[in-house]
Amino acid sequence: MDMIPWSVGYLYSGFFKIWEEIIMRTACLLLCLLALPATVPANPSVVTATMDELWRAGGEDDEVFFGAVAGVQVDSKGNILLLDEQLSEVHIFAPDGQLLRTVGRAGDGPGEVTRPGGMFVDSDDKICLLQGMPGRVVRLHPDGTPAEMATYAEAADIQTNFAVLNGGFSHPEGMVLVGIRMTFDQTPVSKQNFFLARCDQNGLQQVVLLEKETTINYADFVLSEGGMDFVWSRFTVDKQGLIYAAPERNEYKINVYGSDGTVLRILNRDYVPLVRDEEQKTIARQIWAGVGAYYPVPPRRVDIEETEPDIAGMWVSDAGELWVQTSRGNKNPPAGSWCLLDVFATHGGFDRQVALPGSYDAQQDALFLLPGNRVVVVTGALEAFLNQQAVATDEADANAPESDPLEVICYQMSF
Repeated sequence: MDMIPWSVGYLYSGFFKIWEEIIMRTACLLLCLLALPATVPANPSVVTATMDELWRAGGEDDEVFFGAVAGVQVDSKGNILLLDEQLSEVHIFAPDGQLLRTVGRAGDGPGEVTRPGGMFVDSDDKICLLQGMPGRVVRLHPDGTPAEMATYAEAADIQTNFAVLNGGFSHPEGMVLVGIRMTFDQTPVSKQNFFLARCDQNGLQQVVLLEKETTINYADFVLSEGGMDFVWSRFTVDKQGLIYAAPERNEYKINVYGSDGTVLRILNRDYVPLVRDEEQKTIARQIWAGVGAYYPVPPRRVDIEETEPDIAGMWVSDAGELWVQTSRGNKNPPAGSWCLLDVFATHGGFDRQVALPGSYDAQQDALFLLPGNRVVVVTGALEAFLNQQAVATDEADANAPESDPLEVICYQMSF
């Protein structure tokens, strides 16, 4: 075979080097684009959902009583699980609303938990209840019998005695937990480290996604809303294991993390923080007074922010869309609606807004979005929390009427 002349080989070599450079530059550009903020449409469309009631439980005429519903989850059969933080139990409802059973109870024994801070369902349909110090995940089988327990640990060789778990989600590689690590010394000062971390099935921390440190002086305890702010209700996990979290209180910015903690994408939109009116300031003071009740010393003062948090909650739909609850969507929804949600498409772009029709109050009633386009509303959720924490409200006097029992309403959402 004749050899290729040197000049031709040189041209071939240069040709392939050019294409190699083009490919490399294109790959770098694509990686950069993934990390850029999502495209924001100038005028996103607003769609009003249709809400068909499926069932309701609680209220004045039902035998089921709820103390304070702090979490709503779904198992693989489509059953809806309601966590009652006050009663330390979980009510399990069939898709048609039939109460199947109530599991869990308060205590320190196997399968027992006191005032759980959150709940999630793992891939085996085990019910995972989050307990405070020492921070642990109490697992129950679907029938309520105790399963293995996981204890949160910062590292394999460090025993994390003082930790509180406030929320979590199942993850393909274990679980994602949010909580507080605390350190104490001989002084009244306590250092608190807030963390959002991916942990393995045993609770051992693998990757820290976000951290924040604050200090509390119990000799002069001032509870600061800004100082205590973290992603408590501003994170979620999808079926593929992507983790969504909004790090900043007054910045509409959602980081999308891979399992290793790498930020793969940033979702955001133009947003002006909502300045609180007097009603919202009162509610904020009451909520943080309720949070202060968890501490061993009551706060001398509660300092609140002038604005509402931009983002109040988020969920991922079956289709992989991210649904975001915002302060403005809660306060000023379209006429005939009680909540306006932002929806980001699977590619990360801000796609549309969805209005939920009805006469509920987004500042008083709790919203949960579930797989299968189901929506759960818990009426009187805020009042139930404040009553549980023994926080006095303006209506709390001897002549005030008793508050209505909590009611849970499940809807099928369609468009």
